[in-house]
Amino acid sequence: MRIPRPQPVDEVFFDCDSTLSAIEGIDELARLKGAEARIAELTDAAMNGRVPLQAVYAERLRLLAPTRADLKAVEAAYRRHVVPDAREVIAALHALGRRVYIVSGGLADAVVGFGVWLGVPRERIYAVGLTYNQLSGRWWDYQQYAEHENPEETYLMYEESPLTTQHGKAEVIPRLRVPGARAMLVGDGASDLAAAHVVDVFVGFGGVVVRPVVAANAPYFLTTPSLAPILLLALADGEGEDLPVKQRARRMLAENPDVLRVHQAAAR
Repeated sequence: MRIPRPQPVDEVFFDCDSTLSAIEGIDELARLKGAEARIAELTDAAMNGRVPLQAVYAERLRLLAPTRADLKAVEAAYRRHVVPDAREVIAALHALGRRVYIVSGGLADAVVGFGVWLGVPRERIYAVGLTYNQLSGRWWDYQQYAEHENPEETYLMYEESPLTTQHGKAEVIPRLRVPGARAMLVGDGASDLAAAHVVDVFVGFGGVVVRPVVAANAPYFLTTPSLAPILLLALADGEGEDLPVKQRARRMLAENPDVLRVHQAAAR
């Protein structure tokens, strides 16, 4: 049976945590700080839509008090746990003239470096910035940190941003969209689902973790750990057929049609 596909899109917006990387950055911070259980409980409640994201955002950071060095460690963890085919999918989308963005409620100090490593232009990566206490760590050793930031500086506050709220992506993405362009959003969480109405195509990603609220309501839902099938939804038939990553996507779907679940009303 032919699976209904959307019309091709011009722009693709990706979430970061549990979508481009197989970790949640805040949970990785918690592991570094020895606070895994409490932070995982708060994160899970927010991502599954049981409590608003804004209700847990400040509390998680207060408990963890990360340093700049901690955020660099999270960036490295993002890279180690990159989702299969993420870099290839982004490269293919760029090669075929699509604009790619990352819009994340994660922490910019980790998300931006990871996104640039994936091949997304810095100016198309949006996450939550932090302010650090410049009088923490060895702040008096000005010669040591004359040319780079002090990695020992500790978290002071986060910058006010819609991305710290449950419906923030629905506010941010329309500001970034090019008028008249068709857009797709790919994400795993309730905050992504809450922005489904501001794009033409929403794809729930369950390749890392299946959020029941997303699986039940996303017009398109991927169950494979690979992001390769995104190309089957974002591109026109016949476009990019010579790309190995699109060929892999076709093989995945041929071998297991359940890789891509489509709700009846999804085709647009």
